[in-house]
Amino acid sequence: MTDAPLILIVDDDPATARMLARALGRHGYRTESFTSADAALSRASAPPAFEAALLDLVMPGRDGASLASDLRQHLPGLPVALLTGYTRSPLLSLAQRSGAAVFTKPVVIQEIVDFLRSEIP
Repeated sequence: MTDAPLILIVDDDPATARMLARALGRHGYRTESFTSADAALSRASAPPAFEAALLDLVMPGRDGASLASDLRQHLPGLPVALLTGYTRSPLLSLAQRSGAAVFTKPVVIQEIVDFLRSEIP
């Protein structure tokens, strides 16, 4: 029997990160949450490997699109979903060009679960 997929969650709002972690846990996923892009990137280079990432698009310091690019250097092919409360942002077009899925906050958990199921073998 294999372990449940491990999902990286990065959101500068701790309450949002906790909510996502709890909701995904109820759907059988393991999660690790970070409120800092730099901390998440440091962790991503160590085992066990993440099987997907849910990233806040707009964060202080490094934005989610930049973090997604850096994560994919460590974990090629990593499925990434960017979460945003903004409907208009220059980062949105960058995020969409990066190949990441984009979800608008407040997210619908079933949509996130459907994304994960379609992206994780």
